[in-house]
Amino acid sequence: MNDMSSRDKGMAKLLSRPSRSRRFAKVIERISPKASTILDLGCGVGALTTRLAEKFPSSLIIGVDKSKYLLRELHKKRISSIVLADIPNLPFKENVFDVAIAIQVLHEILSPKGIHALIQTFRNVWRSLSSGGEFIIFDHVSPGDNPVLIKLSSDMLMKLKEFKRKFKYRKISWRGQSDGLVSLSMRDFYDFITKIWALNSDLEEEEMNETHTPFTRQELKDYLLKAGFKVEEASRFMSVRPRKGITLQSKVVLPGRQIVLLARK
Repeated sequence: MNDMSSRDKGMAKLLSRPSRSRRFAKVIERISPKASTILDLGCGVGALTTRLAEKFPSSLIIGVDKSKYLLRELHKKRISSIVLADIPNLPFKENVFDVAIAIQVLHEILSPKGIHALIQTFRNVWRSLSSGGEFIIFDHVSPGDNPVLIKLSSDMLMKLKEFKRKFKYRKISWRGQSDGLVSLSMRDFYDFITKIWALNSDLEEEEMNETHTPFTRQELKDYLLKAGFKVEEASRFMSVRPRKGITLQSKVVLPGRQIVLLARK
């Protein structure tokens, strides 16, 4: 019986995009070559898990996800052990893993469940790591709320209005001027420009209920410190790419929209 929903199909396609390879490389290069047990949080269909198995053939790779369908797709590859679980409630014993990895997972925890679930996730990851174990994070990050001025084509202005109407995570505010000029916070701009693709797609409902600006770089560090981690490295990754119909008018340098962070127990 095939119980694959349109949401599952869309998510499987999204998680399998070749464009994610650069992100995987940034994470894998930070993993200790001595790692013998690696936990892939939110493993999905196993795009990263597959690469981990190739890079660390002697290591035990464990993938965790809450989607039965996505895990079933990963199980077909027979490259790792898989666990069906909700990430904030990891079912592992203490001091099990040398490395835990979370690629674009944390914002999906925080958006529906709030900061308490995110802190709980960090504490449970800390417990499951061995002494000196690595926690490698790749996720979206907030650029802050400073205002930015953009110029939109008539088509993009319609999309911004549609996005404002459909985005449920928070209220989007912007101020229109003449000739397609729009002023809005940098945070709202980042969520808009990184979610245009989802409008009227199979993943629209999911994307409109979560944010791509979940926390600032400093907030993420503070949450990890609160859970007991030591943050060793944190760098921005990938700037916002220009899109047809959107022109930046403010004379500002847009910060990277994602972060690569290494923390240690």
